[in-house]
Amino acid sequence: MAYTEKQKLKPTNVQYTSKDFSSIKTDLIQYTKSYFPDTYKDFNETSPGMMLIELSSYVGDVLSYYIDYNYKENLLATATEKRNIRRLSEFLGYKTPNKTPSVVKLKVETTISADSTTGEPVYGEAPSSIDSGLQIASNIDSEILFETTGEIDFTSSGSGDPMVSDPTLDSNGEASSYTLTRYVRAVSGKTKTKIFNITTPTKFLELDLNEDNVIEILSCTDGSGQTWHEVDYLAQDKILKQTHYTNDSTRTSVYDQGDASLIISEIPIPYVAEYIKSTKKFTTKFDEDTQTYKAQFGNGLFRFSNSGSNVDPVEQAGVTINGTNLADVPSAIGVVVGNNPNLGETPSNTSLTFTYRVGGGASSNIQSGELTTVNNTPAGVSITVSNDEPGTGGTEGQTVEEMRNNAGSFFASQMRCVTKEDYTSRILSLPQKFGSIAKCYVERLDGGALLTSTLSYNQNKQLIQTPDLILQNIGTYLNQFRMINDQIGFGFTLNDILFSGYKINFGVRFIVNYDRRSNPTEVKLKVIDVIKDFFRVEKMQFRQSINMNDLQYNILGLDGVIGINELKLFQDGNAEYATNRKLYYYKGDGEVIGTDINYGFRYNFDNADTGTNENIQSLIRPSISPSVFELRNPNQDIYGKVV
Repeated sequence: MAYTEKQKLKPTNVQYTSKDFSSIKTDLIQYTKSYFPDTYKDFNETSPGMMLIELSSYVGDVLSYYIDYNYKENLLATATEKRNIRRLSEFLGYKTPNKTPSVVKLKVETTISADSTTGEPVYGEAPSSIDSGLQIASNIDSEILFETTGEIDFTSSGSGDPMVSDPTLDSNGEASSYTLTRYVRAVSGKTKTKIFNITTPTKFLELDLNEDNVIEILSCTDGSGQTWHEVDYLAQDKILKQTHYTNDSTRTSVYDQGDASLIISEIPIPYVAEYIKSTKKFTTKFDEDTQTYKAQFGNGLFRFSNSGSNVDPVEQAGVTINGTNLADVPSAIGVVVGNNPNLGETPSNTSLTFTYRVGGGASSNIQSGELTTVNNTPAGVSITVSNDEPGTGGTEGQTVEEMRNNAGSFFASQMRCVTKEDYTSRILSLPQKFGSIAKCYVERLDGGALLTSTLSYNQNKQLIQTPDLILQNIGTYLNQFRMINDQIGFGFTLNDILFSGYKINFGVRFIVNYDRRSNPTEVKLKVIDVIKDFFRVEKMQFRQSINMNDLQYNILGLDGVIGINELKLFQDGNAEYATNRKLYYYKGDGEVIGTDINYGFRYNFDNADTGTNENIQSLIRPSISPSVFELRNPNQDIYGKVV
């Protein structure tokens, strides 16, 4: 019989809060009992009806899981898959770098004769210019390559002369030769070239470089020799162009002489940065599916006028059609004047030559003295190379947490630097071709100057001082975002002397009580793992306190742990733990008192806050000076007992 209107509107008690298998099953059973009491009464677990209920519960549980999962993956704060975090970060304007290269200061030397009459150096024998791209291989691993990024000029100009050694004397005690020294920046990686032949224009054309470790795009030129510029996003209206100084009369020197006493204003930069407008631009992105890099172009078509004059790309960016019969415009492009023409043009009927560098990664953070072999020494040139300092800055890319936090900070800055937080975010998003920063702290001093302290990673993801070369690059990079009245300095004292932030290294001692039903060795290993995770370097920031109560809570939550007798951070050795090593190298006043140069500065952990038990620290307060706490060697500097 047909339902009455009253029957059609009969309310049903549907539970919308149940999401898991058991809850859905319970709801379905209750629903069946309530609304089909005379139709079905067999709720035995083996009955056909219960089979249908359980199958429905299974499907509901699975669907509920994937609905929740997909929702979480669309939120930056809760996403877990790297591809989704990268996508959401780019939506906020933050391009997450993949691998970063190591940067090193390379010492290049050549020998010249002494004038037989005056004994002065004969500079005419020195190589006048060695172009960038000099390739040096590691003497430990030949697969690790570095390339110079600047010109090497040994010519004496009266300004910015090369460093000249004391003369080498012959048997008569007269000068016979001199050694000239230049310093140049070198980055890890190998230069490659790839050519694409483009015929029909395509909107938002994508070209796959088929490389998973692209560090940077060095250049992109078309068949006419015109340059295409890489931008962060296609709508970007200003393009950063780097031009190398070629005239000694307009530069002090393009080289860092390695003098630590040089102040910021006296340290030159090999390239001058200027901003231009151009329709010829592209952006790059990392494809998580193919694990390769792609270049994407705009949606416009650039045409020549009938008279042969070129349309000015500065005044008419994007789709620029002048004196052209609109019927000749390919349908693939269309006429989109007024439809966001600032996205740039797409190439057509030409060839594009990409020159790019691949490599980088943590393995490229080489030790000092590792670079001695030049693979492509120019003909007729005699030089030797070496690195007195280790290569730093190479990473395997940002972790999920680093990407998540940096994206949020980047979005908050809105492409300008006003607050300290804006500057911090911008420094951490420094383009990878300029170097990599691990930690950053910015404070504003009286008078408006910004004191910036930074630290970088070595190949083992341990904190080290940021090289001067990277600091210089940061200063240049920030100029486009800073307020006009802001003065930028990096770790300077009153005399504006360059230095990096501080690191404070320590060890951990613990004594825990374990349940006799547990394996003491397993309990000890679990405690050590918790300590390692608590002090992971990614979690530590400048001027960050250490709440030891949180660590206590994590340890007490382990199976088998029933109490803590001791939990302390230390720097001085302890005979009870079979170690007398000092986990610091400098005192705060600069007096050298340690033995391991890899450790940082002295900190009095004995002054830490404690509760009722003096052997258990509760709060480690930050140093007044910008510093970061670091458990540098967790496999060596965690000592513990289970009793």
